[in-house]
Amino acid sequence: METYLCCFPIGDQGQVAYEIDKRRGRCTNICVSPDSDTEDDDVDHLAIELAQKATIAAQRADTYADINEDAKEIVTIDPGHGIEPFEQKRIFEPIGDCVNGDTRAVERYLETSSEAQLFIRGRDYDGKTTLISAAAEPSSEMVSLLIKHGAEVNAVDKRGRSALMEAALFGRAENAKVLLQNGADKNTRDSDNRMAIDFARDHYKNRRERYERTGGNLISSSNRLPGRHEDTFKRDIDRQDIVRLFSGENRKSKIVFGSPPTLSGSKSYSFTPSPRQDSLVLHGPIEEYPISSSYKTVARLERGGKFPSIGAMSGWAHGSVQSLRVDGRQWTDDVFYISNVAGHALASHSCDQGKDGRYNACHAEKQLIAYFIDRHVFLPRDADPDSELEKRIECIEDELQEFLSGTEIGRKVASLRKRKEDLKHQIFDGDEKLVGKHDEIKALNLELKSVETALNLLIADSQARPLLKLESQLKVLNKRLDRHADLTEMASAPPPASLVEAVILISSRPCQDCIVFTDKVNKRFGLSIQLFAAL
Repeated sequence: METYLCCFPIGDQGQVAYEIDKRRGRCTNICVSPDSDTEDDDVDHLAIELAQKATIAAQRADTYADINEDAKEIVTIDPGHGIEPFEQKRIFEPIGDCVNGDTRAVERYLETSSEAQLFIRGRDYDGKTTLISAAAEPSSEMVSLLIKHGAEVNAVDKRGRSALMEAALFGRAENAKVLLQNGADKNTRDSDNRMAIDFARDHYKNRRERYERTGGNLISSSNRLPGRHEDTFKRDIDRQDIVRLFSGENRKSKIVFGSPPTLSGSKSYSFTPSPRQDSLVLHGPIEEYPISSSYKTVARLERGGKFPSIGAMSGWAHGSVQSLRVDGRQWTDDVFYISNVAGHALASHSCDQGKDGRYNACHAEKQLIAYFIDRHVFLPRDADPDSELEKRIECIEDELQEFLSGTEIGRKVASLRKRKEDLKHQIFDGDEKLVGKHDEIKALNLELKSVETALNLLIADSQARPLLKLESQLKVLNKRLDRHADLTEMASAPPPASLVEAVILISSRPCQDCIVFTDKVNKRFGLSIQLFAAL
């Protein structure tokens, strides 16, 4: 029996090797490679990407062979039992055999049919190849057979879903292994920006999709069970195996704990000006920090272990650069909030430039304390609903509805989208009304394909860019709202241990306001942050 080693980034003595990622609403282990997270919050980029996808989808409608429409071979089916024989396309039966895992029947078809390549490379209405469909089923032999006959391993359907994603969603670990051995790309993302590993994770969205695709109906009040029964327990174990397979986890723990340098040890560190006076050089671990003025102060946060060193420069107008990872604009604002929570009144200064206390709030050491708190402490606002974000979402929703109803292209898009949903409902949710009515089904499918193509061409038009931008904004903001909800849950049940110690090395002596601020923050949040002038 297989055994697994679970490695948590919390030691027996309360040491920790994790950070809180408040942006994504989760904790991250600093001792393992971060998973690729290219979720894009750039609204303009998302709008352009949506337009490109619509263009590609419109082009696919013309370039991909339709496995149902383009098949010409006809066979006569004689059911017997007094039922009249009837004709149907030969390709339909092996499609069913493929889903059911009958490799012998499919292999016979591939060896005798003139439409074998249409079977392998053609697409159904959803853009799925036979390999994508087979990957969701139990037979890894079928997956191997289709690949042997030339199936494209990294083909995707209209939603950007690959065979590997389907295998992950339905817990087909052996299928996933076969696909990976034949060059499947585990980093491909679908139209919702999800990778194959995301479909194997235990998430409500995945559970709901599996339930609905196997015949379950969340809307109906009936007790009708899904049409396909699975051993959910075993499939969940297989999905865990798939997560490990995709993430490359092994049995060796990579967790490393450590401590920040002590004040006595920090004496071996010192900042000195560079020969050209345009940067400050930290001696100890050598690092050079660019400065915009010789009057600027630079500081460095040390947390020990594998936590990266973080640099900051005094000021509130600069962004982050490679060696100065802290953005003065963001963290100065956070210092104001933390001061309020800790009961510290930032001292006024003649350089405040219109905002009382700003000069003292922008000091490098305060910015680093704000950074530390963001990564290791839950603040009161983390547990509260984000009312400002909710208001922004409402405003964007109003703008979107105004565009859809108040512009010509908006009305066309809305009309086509409604017609598309109506057609899909007629075809897929029509219960038994369309059973045996092949001509009606064919006509509906052709109309649906035509509506989708028209819709994609319309969305790809430059006039639709404002619509895509609004929808992209809404997507980004709703994602942030979901992440904040995750953060709220985390704040209500924090991990049993968190990092409390750190040393901040400073290129000048800390001012009295920074000393008082540090003392109050330490007391309010139970921390032990120490300031050291590395001169």
